[in-house]
Amino acid sequence: MSRLSLRPATPDDAERLFHLMQFYYFEASAWSGEEVRSDGLFDCDRSDVEASLRNAPQWARLLFVDEALAGFVLVDRVERDGHHYPELADLFVLPKYRRQGLAAYVVNALVRPGEGKWLLAVFRGDVAAHAHWLRTLPRLGLPHVALADDDPRFHLYLIGGPPRP
Repeated sequence: MSRLSLRPATPDDAERLFHLMQFYYFEASAWSGEEVRSDGLFDCDRSDVEASLRNAPQWARLLFVDEALAGFVLVDRVERDGHHYPELADLFVLPKYRRQGLAAYVVNALVRPGEGKWLLAVFRGDVAAHAHWLRTLPRLGLPHVALADDDPRFHLYLIGGPPRP
């Protein structure tokens, strides 16, 4: 059985995270509509990735399978309806490692029942990811509530339970 691990990314990981993010944006461009810039890259600069890793150390985590880099997850802090929530902003698993439970592993590692609520945003055009989360969240024992459509590009869910007293 494969050994999975989720590790905080550091500024030393900026280059590899930047490259993974380019793969992620490439794949997402099918439903996000994002175009490449004139330099052939998507709208993500290595210097911005490095600054984010330096200034917000909990922002990014790298996902490994048996010590091989397999993907990443970005966690943002967002305000909604007067509350601040961590958001599973971007979760990307390289195609070679998909369908092995890595997304569920990431959610289990980060979102724990009884430890507060999280936001989950899924591109409306990403039908496979949307179906995955609707199947997976109940299996993980995570209640989820669909939120009002503030942004027509995304399905937005509040997941997890209330914080422990």
